[in-house]
Amino acid sequence: MLAYHCPQCNMPLFKYEDKIICPACKKEAEIIGEGKNAVVKLKEDKVEEKKNEGKIPEETVSDVKIESIDVETILKQTIQIIARRLMEISTEEEISTIKEYVDVLKSLIELFEKVRCLKL
Repeated sequence: MLAYHCPQCNMPLFKYEDKIICPACKKEAEIIGEGKNAVVKLKEDKVEEKKNEGKIPEETVSDVKIESIDVETILKQTIQIIARRLMEISTEEEISTIKEYVDVLKSLIELFEKVRCLKL
């Protein structure tokens, strides 16, 4: 899991096989710049540009093999990591930092529940 979020749905982005992916939108993203100046863009914009030129893109987001990942397990592990980190920082960090962790945790739990519903 990366420290960056999807500009469309605000979910944390994940890096898998050298690709940055939003697990909720199922779209590939790119990070331009570093740190606070970084900008996250979805690669669908580039795919749309290529389609408009009449060319078929070599690779689209649907080509990324997300189904080979056990998303439920990854989310469960990530939730545990964030929860542990939240317990560690709860007494020493500013409330804004704690709130950020809680927001990420909440988003991960919501995503986990959606993934579980899809498997049923």
